[in-house]
Amino acid sequence: MTGKNDVLIIEDSMAITLLLRDFLKKLGYENVKTCDSGKAGIQAFSDLEKDGKRSVVLLDFHLPDMDANEVMAGIFAIRPDAKIILETADSKSDEQIKNAMRGGAYLYIEKPIRYENLKNVFETLEQEQSILEEKPSGDIERIILHLKSSSRISFARLAEYSKTEKNLLENHLLRLENEKKIMKLSEIKEVSCTQCDSVRVLPNFFCPACKGTNFVQGKLIEHFKCGNVSIEDSYKENKCPKCQKEIKIMGVDYKSIDNYYICSDCGNKFSDPSQDYICVRCSNRFPLEKTKWVTSAGYKSVSL
Repeated sequence: MTGKNDVLIIEDSMAITLLLRDFLKKLGYENVKTCDSGKAGIQAFSDLEKDGKRSVVLLDFHLPDMDANEVMAGIFAIRPDAKIILETADSKSDEQIKNAMRGGAYLYIEKPIRYENLKNVFETLEQEQSILEEKPSGDIERIILHLKSSSRISFARLAEYSKTEKNLLENHLLRLENEKKIMKLSEIKEVSCTQCDSVRVLPNFFCPACKGTNFVQGKLIEHFKCGNVSIEDSYKENKCPKCQKEIKIMGVDYKSIDNYYICSDCGNKFSDPSQDYICVRCSNRFPLEKTKWVTSAGYKSVSL
């Protein structure tokens, strides 16, 4: 490799940003740019691309102004093969994390972030970049790269990621399967773009009232006496923010409503966010009811 890529950190916690920057400096990454919002991050990525700098993105899953899926869609619209590493304290089983990974995120790092984990991620990136620089046009190399980078990947996604003709891809996969290097799995059903048929599609969650994405998950408290319903944090010292009466006994004075969402833009409270989809390839946005589905065989690496 001729040199290390630039790194763009999109993270609203200054403490984590400084920690990441210090880690990366130890790994030899001197050109690190930081942003504390999704909008600023997309603009920074665009500016780096205009300057001819290819950057690796470390993206916080929860940002104050945009969710990670929107930020990813914005970055992929600028460079479809951008390397985006998600960092979050959420569980790996969280469906939003899974969707982001299916939508094209490169890897997932758990918080609190450890130096050794970050080191392994960037060493893998450097090794893969070296392979691509040595053999930039080899179909089989690109196919193997994507098989190794995913625990489970569909034929449709492999064809799109590797830019390989489907009949040629089938031959390569059959050979790898016969050599016991990969395993064929059950079929995978995926959402595809209504406009360009790409499977690089990200779910987009938003407030049902104002369509904004600046919402948080929390607990609501309903005060029976005055009918106030607001977030738990608004009940300072156990006093209702509307009538200032103290709440004491659950079920008598008040009830708790768990797993609700509160929009920071319009104040709307809702049990489930609305959802549509954004295509990474063409930026088309479409609702769930117009979704097209693609079904193809799944594969995983065994000994690549």
